Amino acid sequence: MTMAGTRELSAEVVSRRGGTAWQGSARSVSVPLIDGELGVLPGRQPVLALLGRGGVRIETVEGESVTLEVAGGFCSVDQDVVTVAADRVDSEITGDDASDIDLVSEHVVATDSENLD
Repeated sequence: MTMAGTRELSAEVVSRRGGTAWQGSARSVSVPLIDGELGVLPGRQPVLALLGRGGVRIETVEGESVTLEVAGGFCSVDQDVVTVAADRVDSEITGDDASDIDLVSEHVVATDSENLD
């Protein structure tokens, strides 16, 4: 709980290969799944889901926005605790296999699309 009495999430993004990539308190977390996107706010019902490829977006309690690219793994939400256990996170996504190349190309297209007028 914050000082104002509002609920918050405890969030962690971990990599199978590299350990903890991000950990802290969040207002919201958005996670790419194999069949869509999961938005998590405090008080959400428990869920266990398979990760897809894309960006985990975290809005911290300080109001900052953090995005981490993930590929594969799972996401667990239980009692305002969000755990993203990814096969690969950010720099571990190298483009050495077909799924990594797809992830990198999706990120480039999304980044270029954001800059269009």
